[in-house]
Amino acid sequence: MSPGPRVASETTEGGFTAKREHGESGDRGERTVRRLVEAAGAVIDRAGYSGASTQEILRRAGVSADAFHLHFEGKEQLGNAILDHQHAFFRRISEQADAGPAPEVWLQALIDISHLYTAGILEDPVLRAAVRLSIEPGPYLTAESYAGPLGAVTAVLRSACAADELQDHVTPEEASRTIVGCYSGVQLLALALDERDALHQQVSAMWALIMPGLARPAVLTRLRLGAPPAETARQR
Repeated sequence: MSPGPRVASETTEGGFTAKREHGESGDRGERTVRRLVEAAGAVIDRAGYSGASTQEILRRAGVSADAFHLHFEGKEQLGNAILDHQHAFFRRISEQADAGPAPEVWLQALIDISHLYTAGILEDPVLRAAVRLSIEPGPYLTAESYAGPLGAVTAVLRSACAADELQDHVTPEEASRTIVGCYSGVQLLALALDERDALHQQVSAMWALIMPGLARPAVLTRLRLGAPPAETARQR
């Protein structure tokens, strides 16, 4: 008896979104998707989206072309899955902030989030690839690519504004665009100069320039601009 036609559905696992074919093992399919997205992240991080070939991604993942097409229609869907991984990171940040007690200083929480994301970039090639996709000319240089970080930063700045931490001239929406743009530039320059190992220090220098125009003086003196102790220890 021949099998019936496979019908694709959408599945998201760990921030990775792809087709799932009915009839395949769910666990096996999720492992295959993860291997493909992680391989795509490593290749795109190194070569960029236009320079990343599907064949190289398949070789790195150890996945056949037939298995690849069970989950993805092409390279663009891999790029979408990489950005889904980034969006999942910022969703987790937002959920943790909503579930936990309010921080003592919201602007300190914003600095800490930036260093947490920096640690993720240094450790996770998929997050690095998401940054590269969003800053290189191509199909992912879009507003949607920045929706996650802009939304997270704006939410924290709104809370900082409500707590009277921001200077009077600062609006959360405009400030979030400046912060995300500056961080993207810092990341891009670190990539160009091959200085990603110093990215935490570069982010701290960014905050040293931005925070005096953002925070009220009484708040500014309370801020630690460097990485939290846990992230500092992970750099060693």
